[in-house]
Amino acid sequence: MKKNPKQLVAIAALIAIVVLIIAFVISAFTASPGEAGNRFMALLFCIVAVPILAWLILFCIGRTQGKHTMAEFLPEQDTDTEKDN
Repeated sequence: MKKNPKQLVAIAALIAIVVLIIAFVISAFTASPGEAGNRFMALLFCIVAVPILAWLILFCIGRTQGKHTMAEFLPEQDTDTEKDN
């Protein structure tokens, strides 16, 4: 049951998001009013940054392997089909 790098990146991103959300909830109950704002903003930034970094890693993996991936925003077109038109 060997996992490919894309699956490992996705699993790691999901685990990181779950851990950050748990930390976010724990922080809501334990933080003092003075430090709560900074802690919430840092955790919120990390929760948003993890999927973006996972997308970037998947994009780089696809480019280095020379394959089309779901992470590509604008896939390259085949040059043979452009010559036929």
